[in-house]
Amino acid sequence: MIRNAEQTQGLSGIANEGEDQGILLMRRIAAQDRKAFEVLYFEYSPRIGRFLMKLLKSRELADEAVNDVMLAVWQNAGRYDPGQGKLSTWLFGIAHNKGLKLLERQRRYQREETIDGLSASYPLNGHEASGADAYPMGSDNPERTVMGWEMGDHLLWAMELLSVEHRAVIELAINERCSYQEIALITDCPVNTVKTRMFHARKKLAELLAKKGYALDTI
Repeated sequence: MIRNAEQTQGLSGIANEGEDQGILLMRRIAAQDRKAFEVLYFEYSPRIGRFLMKLLKSRELADEAVNDVMLAVWQNAGRYDPGQGKLSTWLFGIAHNKGLKLLERQRRYQREETIDGLSASYPLNGHEASGADAYPMGSDNPERTVMGWEMGDHLLWAMELLSVEHRAVIELAINERCSYQEIALITDCPVNTVKTRMFHARKKLAELLAKKGYALDTI
């Protein structure tokens, strides 16, 4: 999609320099500016892809969902309202919605296979990232876990056993540093529901990690 570096000169980094710049970027995309779209794609698609990979647990589905998200952005950039939240919140809301739709499609397909007498096992592609890469640590977010890198593999294992709803809130809190309010906007549910999901997700993670000899203090 990128033709050469010079084509995006003056735009590189615009998506993460602040909300005013993000608004400008979206206005340009709404005006069908392909260079601006390329900048947004390369700024956000890796983050969105990681989130969807954890949500869907399938590289093929995650790639398809990223494409769906970016097509929706290109077609609906003019609908972005900065008064309703940050650009990243809007983008992850689209990603969450597209991911859930793909999961439902997958489940319908599996049910059809079951009716036909075929195997309906859910595809798991294994770990796609190391614990250190998938869960960068930091002390500036009260929702983040204080843990050593050595438990990364066990954390990935435990995360895969959570429900889709619980994985989503944990991923958004840990990797994207989203507040409860932002997660509520992304997942289209009340803040109290987000808090409830977070509570049960932490409890389940703690139980699973305890089986591996680790203590999960806080998320």
